[in-house]
Amino acid sequence: MQSKPLMIVLALVVLAGGWLVARMFSTSDEFGHLEVQTYQLEYMEPEAAWRVIEPYVFADRGGTTSIDDQTRTITVRETPEMLSRIGDVLQKYDLPEPSVKLQFRLVEANGGAPSDDPRLDEVKAALPEDVFRFRNYRIAGEAIMTGIEHSGVAQGVATDSERYHIEAGIGDVNATDQGGTVKLHVSLESSRHGQIFATAVNARIGQLLVLGSAQPESDRSAVILTVKPELVRN
Repeated sequence: MQSKPLMIVLALVVLAGGWLVARMFSTSDEFGHLEVQTYQLEYMEPEAAWRVIEPYVFADRGGTTSIDDQTRTITVRETPEMLSRIGDVLQKYDLPEPSVKLQFRLVEANGGAPSDDPRLDEVKAALPEDVFRFRNYRIAGEAIMTGIEHSGVAQGVATDSERYHIEAGIGDVNATDQGGTVKLHVSLESSRHGQIFATAVNARIGQLLVLGSAQPESDRSAVILTVKPELVRN
């Protein structure tokens, strides 16, 4: 039996969010009703996009994919229902790398006169009472750094008696409507004592977190380092 000819119509479709895709509508073929759609990628590499959508393309029924690195496009041949799902998936993942602003505070404890600095209220509320028991606190310095997912940032902080160096590695950023989380690797060094401590945490966006404390010299104040991550919306 002679197969029916394949009829194709090319159309440009604008999706929500400004996506422009080229779609070829096929009326019939040996695998059933399949269509070909080309997606223009804004941020993802085509190879990464292919890995994301691969589970939605079924070769046993004629589904295919092809990528073009020069034009940053990925072309898929699948059923209309599956092409719609692939479009939704790409819109979810084809986003700029999230940026995170990290606000660090160096707090001296048990040193000098008590301070009525209102910024200390947030710090005291985050201190576990069964671990940190100090008489008074003073904010000795602050540092604000911004970086993207899977990057590193660093900054020096000078206090009245010491110079510190804060390094932070920003890992996976899980952004949600409620805030999300960010994985951080943070180290604190001083000019006189070298590395004071290093830690890895999964911090909540918008919540101040105590990273650790140290007392390099027994006759001096203890040093507490806190961080408050904020998501930077692009």
